[in-house]
Amino acid sequence: MRKTIYVLICVVMILMGISIRNIYDEKIETGKFDNINNEYDGLIIKCGSTDEKVVALTFDDGPDEVFTPQILDILKKYNIKATFFVVGEKVEYNKKLIKREFEEGHEIGNHTYTHINVSKNGYNKIKKEIVDTQDAIKSVTGIYPKIFRPPYRAISKDMCEIIRQNDMNIVLWSYIDARDWSSPGVSSIVKTIEDGVQNGCIILLHDYNKVRTSKSQTIEALEIMIPDLLKKGYKFVTVSELINHMEENKSKEEVAN
Repeated sequence: MRKTIYVLICVVMILMGISIRNIYDEKIETGKFDNINNEYDGLIIKCGSTDEKVVALTFDDGPDEVFTPQILDILKKYNIKATFFVVGEKVEYNKKLIKREFEEGHEIGNHTYTHINVSKNGYNKIKKEIVDTQDAIKSVTGIYPKIFRPPYRAISKDMCEIIRQNDMNIVLWSYIDARDWSSPGVSSIVKTIEDGVQNGCIILLHDYNKVRTSKSQTIEALEIMIPDLLKKGYKFVTVSELINHMEENKSKEEVAN
């Protein structure tokens, strides 16, 4: 009897632990730390202006020697610009890809040096990850990135302070997450994006995938999704262009009022 009770108590404790962790992870995933969002209002960008039919296509976790060149080829084919949030340590041995991204007019953002979860690290570690990535990118492009995306959509006050000190913006994403990194199927990626896209949407995708094939599901989805959205009248812009559109529209509204 005692053994049964002990087992039941253990099961309950495990389930409670999982539940608490899921709640915490959900807050990180959705960025719903209200006190941080309120304190750093304007620093965190989740979407652009809804007044214009523009979207920002973004790619995380690269550059990747196999997949990134294929994505760049597709973007070039349709003459559209995107934003790449790159991992600093990958920049060091993929400088030619970073240079190509930059020279072809795409924006490059900071995604930490080793893809850390900032909510689980302290100020000094976060600062080093961000600064080292800034330096790695500047060594190739000649300029420091102005935008940062935290891996796992994790948020912390330390991170926000470091980003503010570096005169950058934190860029999350809008409405939809196709979870292309999990290889859910090409049709699932396309449907999730096309069903959820709205004006000013920041679309999250990845130019790196652990599943090593000749062509990732993300690439196959892009070949369908990009022409579809163009036909619907959407214009693809970089994240900084999206932010500029938003600020310009805000200024016009202030003048009008």
